[in-house]
Amino acid sequence: MSVFDRYMLSNFLKITLVVLCVSVALTLLYSLTELVTTFKVKDLSIGIRYCLYLMPLGVYIMFPLITGISVTVLLRRVFSRNLDLIAQSFGLSPLRFSLPVIGTVLLFSVLFLLLNESFIPGLFREVWYIEKVFKKKEEVGSVVEDLWLVRKAGNKRYFVFVDSLDTRTGRFANIFLLITSEEGKVSGVVEGMRGVWSGRVLKVEEGKVYSFDGESKRGDLTLDAGIDLREVSLFAEKIEHLRTSSLLTLYRKGGAVGFDTDRYLAEVLFRGGMSFLSFLVVVPLIKHALKRRSVRTSFLVLLLHLVLGWLVVISPKVVSVKVGLPPLFPGLLMLAFFLYVLKGVYDLGKGFRV
Repeated sequence: MSVFDRYMLSNFLKITLVVLCVSVALTLLYSLTELVTTFKVKDLSIGIRYCLYLMPLGVYIMFPLITGISVTVLLRRVFSRNLDLIAQSFGLSPLRFSLPVIGTVLLFSVLFLLLNESFIPGLFREVWYIEKVFKKKEEVGSVVEDLWLVRKAGNKRYFVFVDSLDTRTGRFANIFLLITSEEGKVSGVVEGMRGVWSGRVLKVEEGKVYSFDGESKRGDLTLDAGIDLREVSLFAEKIEHLRTSSLLTLYRKGGAVGFDTDRYLAEVLFRGGMSFLSFLVVVPLIKHALKRRSVRTSFLVLLLHLVLGWLVVISPKVVSVKVGLPPLFPGLLMLAFFLYVLKGVYDLGKGFRV
């Protein structure tokens, strides 16, 4: 490791640690303010848990800003000592000069991606639970509403709608089943007021069967749901609280039985974008700052790419949940932004001056 590497890495880590402590302090201040002013149930142990859960979440959410400020302060020191020009005189490219910083930010991005499998969603779940129970004094349920299933058996299709399902007991209310041919011709309708979902089987109590050939009957019915109740239980969870692997499972299996699974893919894209947002912000920041050797430019580039990067990262969830379009289109936008950042890495490697 050269003297430039040691200087850049040690100073970047020191500055980041200071900015990190400030962000943790602000998060702690926010959590204490919430506990005192808005929580309906006051409890010391709950308050400590709330603060401990919220602080790492604050670091995760604010990390792009933390690294951006740290890089800007570091580059101010570099420019004041002309270290970038000295490194250039030794034949070091801007990429090689800034590699310790870019590499460190990339390692943190990979770490956040790994933590997004279960640790970060778990923190969101705990904070949500505490706020719901102790801040709003509301009960936490496990009910899935407006659940649609699509099953195919032989030359028939079964469209199943369940109005309300308690995933803890398997009890459901108001089921409607439409039976059609492959061509879409309706051949029968099943209605039921209540029943039980056990394993992969739907047991309808006192259901009514209406056939379009004139026959109808009433009684208990059994239907193959095509998906286990334990897997359906995931749909009762808030999407932000699920493991990333569970989201991918829901996207794969849910689509096979007719669930709207675009929002699960959108959440996976969002988590990936949030994990690498620091890297996506820092590379353009270093590129433009070293090219123009201006701290003012650094701040402007930082603000621009923070806003632009956040809009790109959040776009899959907005498009999928709010607009109802497939997340493929914002996914392509995220890919374009990533390629733009890689172009910045290439420009750093190539250099700006002869």
